Amino acid sequence: MFFCVVGFVLFKRLYRDIGDVFIFLVFLGTIISVCNNFRALKKDPIFIAFFVSFLIPIISWANSKIQIPEFSRDLPNPFFFYDFFFFWFIAYWTRGKSNRIAVVLSSYCLSIIGIYITNSNDFVGDLLLGLKGVRIDFNVVNAQYTSLFAGFGLIASAFIFIVKVGLSKKLEAIKKSTAFALSIFFVVIIIVTQSRQVWLALAACLFCAPLANRLIFGSHVRLRAMISAYLVLALITFGAFNVDTVQQRLNSESNALSKIANFDLDSVQASGSVGLRIHLWSEAWEWIEERPIFGSGEESRQLVIRESATLPEEVRTTFTHLHSSHLETLLSFGVVGAILVYFLILWPVIYTTLLSDQSPRKTWTAFSFIVVIFWLTVNFFESYFYSSNGIFVFSVFYGIIYSFRFSELSNLDNQNLNNRRKKYFCHT
Repeated sequence: MFFCVVGFVLFKRLYRDIGDVFIFLVFLGTIISVCNNFRALKKDPIFIAFFVSFLIPIISWANSKIQIPEFSRDLPNPFFFYDFFFFWFIAYWTRGKSNRIAVVLSSYCLSIIGIYITNSNDFVGDLLLGLKGVRIDFNVVNAQYTSLFAGFGLIASAFIFIVKVGLSKKLEAIKKSTAFALSIFFVVIIIVTQSRQVWLALAACLFCAPLANRLIFGSHVRLRAMISAYLVLALITFGAFNVDTVQQRLNSESNALSKIANFDLDSVQASGSVGLRIHLWSEAWEWIEERPIFGSGEESRQLVIRESATLPEEVRTTFTHLHSSHLETLLSFGVVGAILVYFLILWPVIYTTLLSDQSPRKTWTAFSFIVVIFWLTVNFFESYFYSSNGIFVFSVFYGIIYSFRFSELSNLDNQNLNNRRKKYFCHT
């Protein structure tokens, strides 16, 4: 069944029809396995949250039906959050095994490279244009998504380099060389796609990494080493600011950013990446203040834009989301829905952290910290929570993080199999 998980990771966004076959097989196999292991799984918080998730859209819909009936849906959509739980299936079959995690991460990297190549009309030509300062996206939705994939690809390749999977010296050298090459490739993609949200997210991860290692590994990480790491990061940051592409991208919105820094939001125009986001978020916040507990319904993010009296006509007719998953969660489902969403984001990380009593697991605890920081940061500026590409990334990486919840199931499966064999032979 783990083979099907790998197939899902490889093909879900590369060749969707093939990926859907694999996820169906994973779903079917998981249902059968859950029936055999129900006692061990029935109290799993994510398992319980899945059934709770049916209620959130219904409550939000009912609230919109009462408060804004002219804008509410005819019927609720109780299955709105179902794809948020795909990661549980990946976690169930990965089971915290480092070799399986390495395979999943490698499959993700291969899938992303395949997506870039198959979507681009001229992959090499686009890459060369990007190196000359042109912002590129390889025809993958837009540059934000291209950069998102690369950002997680960089995290994946970095941990492929680190993880120990019991290879021979020769194969270990090949693994490390390949992971290093992948890291360089994804760094280049991150630069040429010029997505500031991903740059900021990576900066946040780099800033927190030494401190996280100190907290996770304790005395094994010396204070002097941590300080040295921060000095190196400072030099890297300084060098990055001196790259022409980075400078041009940062300076392109300097006027709007300076007004925001001075809290002069009223004078920020609804144009450009930064200015438009400020106006979208301002419109959304007015709706959130009116219905903070249960939200305004799942379609409210489009309604906010469409019903705005201040946004430009082009924005009202072409934009469908608010460029912030965090605001969209509060807007659509209120505090009640936000509790569910952030529980799904934070609980796997908390569980892995509490479980990390062994050195290999501590490595994946560090991985979970990096992933959650990156994921939460990029979603301040884009609506990845509620897009199929975002859910794909979330499923893969959170499937790895939560896989340690099921690390003991392999032993339990073997025990159940032996019990069935004993029962059979006793009868015969």
